[in-house]
Amino acid sequence: MSSTLQQDIPAIAGGSPAKKTPYGSWKRYGEEELTQLREALDQGTLFYAYGNKVKSMESEIARIHGARFAVATTSGTASVHAAMMAAGISPGDEVITTPITDMGSIVPILFQGGVPVFADLEPDSYVISPASVEAAVTDKTRAILAVHLWGNACDLSALRKLCDKHNLTLIEDCAQAWGCTYQGKSIGTLGDVGCFSFNEFKHISCGDGGVVITQDEVMAKRLRLSTDKCYDREPGSTMRNASFLANNYRMTELQGAVALAQLGKLDWIVESRRKWCKGLCEGLADTPGISLPKPTPGCDPSWWFYMLRVQPDVLKADADQFAQALAAEGLRASAHYIGRCIYEYPIFVDHSAFDHADHPFSARKYGKGICPEAEAILDTAVMMAVNEAYTETDLEETIHGVNRVANWFVNGGSAA
Repeated sequence: MSSTLQQDIPAIAGGSPAKKTPYGSWKRYGEEELTQLREALDQGTLFYAYGNKVKSMESEIARIHGARFAVATTSGTASVHAAMMAAGISPGDEVITTPITDMGSIVPILFQGGVPVFADLEPDSYVISPASVEAAVTDKTRAILAVHLWGNACDLSALRKLCDKHNLTLIEDCAQAWGCTYQGKSIGTLGDVGCFSFNEFKHISCGDGGVVITQDEVMAKRLRLSTDKCYDREPGSTMRNASFLANNYRMTELQGAVALAQLGKLDWIVESRRKWCKGLCEGLADTPGISLPKPTPGCDPSWWFYMLRVQPDVLKADADQFAQALAAEGLRASAHYIGRCIYEYPIFVDHSAFDHADHPFSARKYGKGICPEAEAILDTAVMMAVNEAYTETDLEETIHGVNRVANWFVNGGSAA
């Protein structure tokens, strides 16, 4: 072991933590949001159909994404559900999607009586594999739900071709991917619909809320009906004349006001994250025992988080040990992301969607082993937090901490 490594002892071995300064932070909500909120209250109504904040936010969303239409919702989950309703997903229809995501991506399939079919992932980009998707297509398949995990786009060109070949609807889950582009275009515009989230834990937020974008006028009308109990509020229409099962996912003017203000900060947020993660990739490029995330070719990711994988045979440590050592350095790190694949949850293994009735997915067997690559990703994954307020000092200390810990493990975890 070199003298440098002997001196650079990690915190788990008694050294001083690499993180010596507090992480950079900023005030997420401020005067811009207050101004929009005051204007919303001064309208005298907080109902989206009568006020101007939700409409203005939708128009701005459509503009910045190059979409013809945008429809606000109450959450990212509601966005995906509205897309499922608008696409006509019905009991017994199969929807192919990823096993590494939030239940918010999957619940809408289930509420439509659809059957989730889980396809495996690419090992370095962590998004759905088009080859695995194609192998899963059957005569019952009606849609592909492409989840742009960590702000990285799926291979949308390949998925678009698959959908066109098999006459499937392509739904993009963009909840973690605000600002991400693919082949120079905004994500959410290459599928039939793109679903976004304003959850508190996303790039931009109004506490909770969402929005769906589309280029298709017929789809846009069905999306609006899907969020408002199938009530048609267009002038001259018979409002209370529901023609299909829809939900109440209406965004309020207060949410719309905050979301509108937040949109003005999106470019800075995304560019700050890109710059920081580019530096992190460069600083960790030669770190032994770990594999760095690789964006999908043609994608400029927006980096919701930074997830690397350990190489246990080289590192001589597993993901838990590595994450614990990074945490000891004062770094914001954790192992295994969601812990296990969605299809390993009790609701799927036990078919327990309802108390005393079967759901259409009950005919399908779920459990460990369906997607080996996805399971391997979670087994070796170490997730590191990313924030637009992180500084150059944060970057330097993070790189130092990861490198010193990795070298420590690779060299036997001893100063001798």
